[in-house]
Formats: sequence, structure tokens, C-alpha cells
Amino acid sequence: MKKSLIAFAVLGAFASAASAQSSVVLYGVIDASTSHMTNQSATGGKKWSLDASNLSSSRWGLKGTEDLGNGLKANFNLESSLNVDTGTAGNLFDRNASVGLSGDFGTVNVGRQTNLAYDTLVQVDPLNVAHVGTNPNIALGALNNVGLFGTHGTSVGVTSPTRQNNSVKYAFPSVLGGINFGAMYGFGEKTGDASASSYMGASAGFSQNGLTAVFSYSQLKDATNSSTLRSYTGGAKFVVNSDFTVKVTYAENELNTTGRNISVLGVGVDYAVAPQTTLTAAYYANRRSGDVKGKADQFVGVAKYALSKRTAFYGSFSYAKADSKATKDQELGLFIGAGNKTATRTTVGVLHSF
Repeated sequence: MKKSLIAFAVLGAFASAASAQSSVVLYGVIDASTSHMTNQSATGGKKWSLDASNLSSSRWGLKGTEDLGNGLKANFNLESSLNVDTGTAGNLFDRNASVGLSGDFGTVNVGRQTNLAYDTLVQVDPLNVAHVGTNPNIALGALNNVGLFGTHGTSVGVTSPTRQNNSVKYAFPSVLGGINFGAMYGFGEKTGDASASSYMGASAGFSQNGLTAVFSYSQLKDATNSSTLRSYTGGAKFVVNSDFTVKVTYAENELNTTGRNISVLGVGVDYAVAPQTTLTAAYYANRRSGDVKGKADQFVGVAKYALSKRTAFYGSFSYAKADSKATKDQELGLFIGAGNKTATRTTVGVLHSF
């Protein structure tokens, strides 16, 4: 109860600020859906559920800017996750908590922020980041898995490395009509060892005439500075015409102590069959090597119908197939139950943004 009162007091303070400053915006996404999944237990059990975040992550936040003059602006972003199915959320502002400055020099933000692998892949993901909890580009490419990657980076096992605490992110100003670069560093904050639990990375991108190409590299250290996790991501999106878009991505990460290598190849298309209706098809090849060999594939189709600019009705069907029932393969399927090598998921939902 005490925590709830504190949270409401904080929200009340921000609401007052929002009413006093036109540059402060309250925004959010509410996504709820019903899903039916097969092979969720060793005996082939099926599961019905009411889920959040199957088309886009449910969230709410506050963001704002202040014009400081001479092209200089101050900005902030506070964003929290939201589980609309239960009315609960994670830690307050667990998705983003940052403040910074922007101007002719570019943009610099400090705080808790998404890593560069995530920033890269969300721009070109074949599924447009749908099914975020089991999307291979997010779970494996952007390191959103505490069990596999949580021991490295500034999150130190509390949350996945997809978001880095104590970080500084710099976006250079765009040059030559569409080329951009970025850099990010996360402080491990360990006395006597600046590298332990740290994060560092760089990114580059190009966007012009319907073509977007993006790349990133990062490395994360563990708490003892004896292990390094390296991440490489890249992808491209080509808008063929107003109705048809093609996307391809590749992500790979390697752990130097065990030789473990996890990679994801993704391809997909968006096709607007009507002004309000878009069909998306995507395929992901998930692989593991170095320590053990693992293999699984995902096939996903999504149909979205826009009821308005802010509300959409959607349905999706997903099929995952692992090379075997062994854990090393089954886990790469991301929604296959233990003891199985295949699973299906059928989802129908609605999304509203504000």
C-alpha cells in the first residue's frame, strides 16, 4: 500500500508538470489478446491465455523537451511496462529513464536505456517487433533473455541486457543525407575495476530512397571481468512501393569463455492488401554452436486491420519447430514447451495507442 501511494504521488507530480508545460506528453500502448498454444507440457498439453503485448509492447510513459535557445534542447523520457491482462507493471520506469541534450552536435542521453542491438533490430525486424516475448530478434538478437545473457552488462542478472543501467548514449548528427552513427557506454560501477559489468558499443545506419540499412557491435563484461559477451547485429528494409516492404536481419552473439555462439537469421515481408489491412509474414532461423549444437525455426503470419489511426484489430498464427526435443533445441523455439519439438500459437487481439 505504501509503495502504491508513493507511485501515485510521483504520477501526480508529473501530471502537474504536464499541465504546466505544453512540451510534456503522456503516451502509451495498450495491447490485449487471447492466445491458444499447443505442446506446452511434456504430455502435449494445450493452453488458453489472455496476454499483453503480442502486437506491440504494452507501456506508458512521459516525454518532453525544452527549447534552450540557439538550437539547443533539453529532453527526457520516462517509460514503464504495463501488463494489461493483470493490471500490474514492472519497476517504475523499467523500460526507459533518461535525460539529455540535443543540438547541432547530435543527441546525448544518460540513464537506463535500450542497448544498440535492440535499437538496430527494431528498425528492420521482419515482424515489426510483434510477439516481443518470443521474437527471436529481441529474445536472442537483442539479448532479452536473463538466463542466457543476464550475467553480462550493467543489469548484472536483475534484468536482461536489452536495457542497460548507468548508460550514456550518443547519436551523431546525420550526414550526407541519411548516414548516422551512434555510440553507447554503460558503467559497471564496480570499485577498483571499471570494466567489470560494463557495456560498450557502436552503431551505424543509412536511410534514403526507401532503403534502410543498420548495423551495431557491442561487448558486455561480467561482474568479475573474466568473461566477455560480444554482439553483432545488422539488417535492411526496402520499401518496394507503398504496398510492399521486404526486410532481412542477422544477429549473432558469442561468449568467449565457453565458445557459445547464438545466431538469428530473419526475413519477412509486409503487404498492404487494402488501406486498412496489412499482412506480415516472417521466418526466423535460430542456431546455437560452439558449446552445443542447437537448431529451431519460427514461421509467423500476422494480419492487422486498422480501425483508426490509434486502434487496430489483429490476428496471428505462429509455428515453431526444433531439431529435437532436447533442451538445447527446444529452448531456441522460444514458445515450445519442454519435452516437445514443435508448437503452434493462434492469437487474436486489439491494440490502442494514446
